[in-house]
Amino acid sequence: MKKWFMMFLLLIISMSQSFQTVSAAEVKKWEEKAKMPEARINAGSAVVDGKVYIIGGAGTKKSSENQTFMYDPKTNEWTRKADMPTLRSSVKTVTIGHKIYVLGGRSEKGIGVNTLEVYDTKTDTWEKMEDIPFVSPYSPEYLYVGAIGKKIYVVGFDFALGTIPALKKNTYSYDTEEKKWEEKKGQNFPYHVWKGNSVVLNNKLYVFSGHNYSLKEVYEYDPVKDNWSAKKGGYIREAPSSVVYNGKILMTGEAKQIVVYDPKTETNTRIPVPQANYGRKGHSAVIVDDTLYLIGGTIEHGEGANDNYHTTIALSLKDLGIQPDSNTGDKDDKTTTSPESGNDKDKNTDAKDKPTDEKQPSDAKDKPTDEKQPSDDGDALLVITMVGGLQKEYQLSMKEVNDFIKWYETRDRGEGKGFYAIDEHDNNKGPFESKKDYVVFKNILMFEVNKYK
Repeated sequence: MKKWFMMFLLLIISMSQSFQTVSAAEVKKWEEKAKMPEARINAGSAVVDGKVYIIGGAGTKKSSENQTFMYDPKTNEWTRKADMPTLRSSVKTVTIGHKIYVLGGRSEKGIGVNTLEVYDTKTDTWEKMEDIPFVSPYSPEYLYVGAIGKKIYVVGFDFALGTIPALKKNTYSYDTEEKKWEEKKGQNFPYHVWKGNSVVLNNKLYVFSGHNYSLKEVYEYDPVKDNWSAKKGGYIREAPSSVVYNGKILMTGEAKQIVVYDPKTETNTRIPVPQANYGRKGHSAVIVDDTLYLIGGTIEHGEGANDNYHTTIALSLKDLGIQPDSNTGDKDDKTTTSPESGNDKDKNTDAKDKPTDEKQPSDAKDKPTDEKQPSDDGDALLVITMVGGLQKEYQLSMKEVNDFIKWYETRDRGEGKGFYAIDEHDNNKGPFESKKDYVVFKNILMFEVNKYK
């Protein structure tokens, strides 16, 4: 009887798991890259124009740091940049255009802060902005952020603070153009999420349940409806990192496995990969050109930065078999210009997912129209910013720029191909006759045209 009972119990447990497991027989090993100048844990991270930025975090000697380091994957070199004005660890970062917004975190005194500072990657300068308008700062273990269009959405939750009516206001947005905060009038974030993580996909903010052992859920915020909803398929792991790839969310709570979350099916897939120096708790994860980079961190049960984790390790995502959505464009669509590189969705998906309100969306006024289209004379610098923050620059003729604008306007109306080929011209490196970048429409956050005199 006991034997049958145990078999039945194991069957129930296996049925309750939302995970699938993928073989890693052909997966390549992690590749070690140049060491970061200093060990870091719980640092902010961002990608701009193919370069990786690591900001703040805790070091081996201090619990809060303010250094900014830049890593160039092409040269495999680290560079020290301008220091952040305040010392902070466990900061939250989002990228809009060529600027990195650093929010919240823990001060050198060990308390949560409402600080917002912006780093301009072009000028290597910092600017302090208006603080997050929380009545009382949330601990960074309860703070989650994401950028949708040109607005940053910030949410916090704490049982202790949530019992005080004045402190229940926990969802705000920040307009990066008007530089103003707005309290969201819809549903507040009602869930208890400790040491989780957040990411934006398809114009929605996702918060994962982190270290709450009783919860395995994903929470989705819709800025159009201004409300939260609980989804299935959560992943329990303390202080994980998450990135977007091929329309799915990759969680890297451990370097020995990657969990791929599909928001459409609300399921996870575990992809085992060769273990790399244990779990790397508190690391930073970024994607550049189909390559996943894990930077810094510490041993799985450690608390401070570890000198053994100076290394940057990299893994090609092409080897993991993470396929784009089956109902998206041509199977051969590829792009090397966005962390969310993948195929185009159904024609109406982009218009349907873009947040709207009574006012004109901030990204709508950036879209070019035929009336404002410049002439074909001369040359220009075309700068394309992707949803994940990656920024690409192209030296093109104005005729090529206008051809790109015409394609963008056509695709914005739901017509034409979901991708566009841009000739690299003089940027072509290697023994190649030619080189083109294939840019996917749904991955474009914004673009700008800088015409030369």
